[in-house]
Amino acid sequence: MTDRPFAHARTHASAILLLAVLLGHSALVQADQLHWEVAVESRQFYEAAPFEQDRNSYSASLEFEWYHAWDGGRQSVTAKPFYRLDSADSRRSHGDFRELFYSVVGNGWDVHVGARKVFWGVTEFNHLVDIVNQTDLIENIDGEDKLGQPMVQWSLVRDWGLLDVYALVGFRERSYAGLDGRVRLPVEVLDDARFESGAENKRVDAAIRWQGNIGPAEVGVHHFSGTSREPLLESVVSGGQVALLPYYPVIDQTGVDAQALLGDWALKLEGFARSGFDNRYHAVNLGLEKTFFAVGGSLMDVGLVLEYMYDERQQEAFNTLFENDWVVGGRFQFNNYADTTLLVGYIRDARSSEYLFSVEGSHRLSDVWQLNMEMRGFGGSPRINAQTTVEQLLSPDYKASWLRSEDYVQLELRRFF
Repeated sequence: MTDRPFAHARTHASAILLLAVLLGHSALVQADQLHWEVAVESRQFYEAAPFEQDRNSYSASLEFEWYHAWDGGRQSVTAKPFYRLDSADSRRSHGDFRELFYSVVGNGWDVHVGARKVFWGVTEFNHLVDIVNQTDLIENIDGEDKLGQPMVQWSLVRDWGLLDVYALVGFRERSYAGLDGRVRLPVEVLDDARFESGAENKRVDAAIRWQGNIGPAEVGVHHFSGTSREPLLESVVSGGQVALLPYYPVIDQTGVDAQALLGDWALKLEGFARSGFDNRYHAVNLGLEKTFFAVGGSLMDVGLVLEYMYDERQQEAFNTLFENDWVVGGRFQFNNYADTTLLVGYIRDARSSEYLFSVEGSHRLSDVWQLNMEMRGFGGSPRINAQTTVEQLLSPDYKASWLRSEDYVQLELRRFF
């Protein structure tokens, strides 16, 4: 397949970019804070693509962060528009408001109305309980990038902890790479979707979370009731070809996350019980981290990470690759002027030979320039070839096969303003 030019960006994304520029212009006059950044990215794959996609891709991104407060800081507006142009995948050329919300702060309480990002969890390599925001898979497959969730959030701060109550207004579908994109599933994921709820993507979901301290541990307990952010992918025929149609059931999830800091040690836990995907099931992440400060008399701190991820559905866990996996990793903080950091992780299935190797790093070249690096390697699963059937691709044994030829290294140069 030939390269798709940057001009293939979607119309709504271009409108968001224009709005971001206008917002930035007006913010220069009246905002308390305005930050923006541009970045160029190169992603290089080690192997030829299994579906004739380009071996290399390039993209550019633009992101604003605008904050304006009044009424003595009691009221504020925050906006974070984002836009990316990609050379290979028209779906990855997209724009979004990562956040766009109004806040009002009272005496021991605050309210936020609009699109926000909320993070729950404590473990490093798999954020098991983080459920409020939809994952943006076309940005990165690591699950770190999220779409803004329209919501009304009420927070109450007391001596006994922090209580957050959410009304999640509307639903955002998960994004998947297009046929020309990498990394992508071996079968096309359609833009259409089915919903269990009669309100479809207009359903109002609800969540509540308490966070506080129990002894040496910081603990969070939550309950979520609403449309699952993770879809079932149903096999259908579209245009004479087999494709996947996302189906979003309604789920209930009750979970906990906890972290105890004991000197140089950190003990971590994430777990939940969830209904909505046939039988109710449980999943848990356990983490142990040891930090060594000023290693060898240097400025560098090193954190050694050990995590275990378990899902009782095992191979039938369609929505995760981490159903019975160990992680060994390291976090390196160089504490230098360039703020150099490095995170390395090796994830291995406890029952098979499947593995994932990951490296992420960042290094400031100056006060305004930053270089980011990312590398992923996959192995141990069956390879996909011309003889591989659709039934095999959709079977548990081939759950990770779509990653087998997708080893890549990514470099990003970012400029802050």
